[in-house]
Amino acid sequence: DPTHLSDPELSEYLNRLGYTLVSRANTHTYNFFFFPIRDETLNAFALPGGFIAVHTGTIIAARNESELAGVMGHEIGHVTQRHIARMIEGQKSNLAITLGSVLLAILAARAGGNSGGHAAAAIAMGSQAAMIQSQLNYSQDAEREADRVGLQTLYAAGFDPKGMEGFFSRLQSSNRFYESAAPAYLSTHPLTVERMADMDNRTRNLPTRMHQDSDEFRLMQVRARVLQATSHDALMKLQKVLQDERKDATGKNACALEYGLSVVASRLKDFPTALRHAEASTACGMTSASLTRNLLRARFEATTSKSTREKILADARSAVDRFPLSPMMAENYVDLLYELDRHEELIRFLRNGTALPDTDPDYHAILARSYEKLGKKSLQYQHTGEMYALLGADEAAVYQYSLAQKANDGDFYTMSVIDARLRELREAVAQAKKDR
Repeated sequence: DPTHLSDPELSEYLNRLGYTLVSRANTHTYNFFFFPIRDETLNAFALPGGFIAVHTGTIIAARNESELAGVMGHEIGHVTQRHIARMIEGQKSNLAITLGSVLLAILAARAGGNSGGHAAAAIAMGSQAAMIQSQLNYSQDAEREADRVGLQTLYAAGFDPKGMEGFFSRLQSSNRFYESAAPAYLSTHPLTVERMADMDNRTRNLPTRMHQDSDEFRLMQVRARVLQATSHDALMKLQKVLQDERKDATGKNACALEYGLSVVASRLKDFPTALRHAEASTACGMTSASLTRNLLRARFEATTSKSTREKILADARSAVDRFPLSPMMAENYVDLLYELDRHEELIRFLRNGTALPDTDPDYHAILARSYEKLGKKSLQYQHTGEMYALLGADEAAVYQYSLAQKANDGDFYTMSVIDARLRELREAVAQAKKDR
């Protein structure tokens, strides 16, 4: 989906914030993955298996980090309470209603004439209304439960419990602030007077807690604004807006805007300007992996000197040591190694590192492109296949592993692994076809 954002900075921030909440949530059975969607509307949603999407519009609209955490805590509540699974389970009774109504509609239509047609339509419409009402009632119950669980999680994780209530209250009473954006969230998360009253009662009984927004929150808000601009004209317009905001900004807000201006200039391929703003963005003394990565990239893109780029590569390696658990910093170092054709070094780094695990599709995608550059076809196809397997595309994985087997340019151990994995994947594809 073109709205899915494969952005290391935003993804890392959302997952760090999300796991701050998950670590205090009452759940021990799910792996969570938080990811950004490029969409200016205010929305967030949960998918089966702990996948939680957050629209860039929601990140931008949040007045503080507690509000954003409140939205994410609400979605975590949907997952921990198994609302999606329970809804699917609930469809079994609705399925009987649907099938029964279709049969009645067919019988009515067979009666012939206008009366038969009208009766068929009336029966079908009535059954759909019953189904929709049933789902709506369940949805409102699920929303209330997600509010309760999310609020508990939010408070336990050290955020201001008023964050959730404040965000939802503004959605309900201040649609004019967001124009067409608000209904997107309200349509998937129906707000009722009872829900708002319940949240107010719960937060009123909790001690007041002030939460200091992280520096990354400021940076990711302005980054989300940049990433929402998908055309050259939109980027130019946003650049002017950020420049105007920068004139009156001070302190960390000024540095965040400098960071945004750097990202805009980089996307416009104006690398000297990007470097100038990147250097200015570090003036506040923020300890931020995002600022560090942006400065390294800006320095690298602004020069063609091989010796200077080698120095920047060494700095990127030092940054990995400073942020050892940051996938973003690991990917940044890997990208620089790739651009400098240091493929053997890149492969050793990935295989010995921990920031990018071999359960991450990106891990295999990166290895595949370097093995391609080295002319090692079997390993290239093997890792491309493993990338597809991790993405759930087993048939595509089988195809890639078949190419790896035919290339047959790996050592005995490599080819044995490829043969065994290919048999395993073929069995999985065959079983899936049989199940269907």
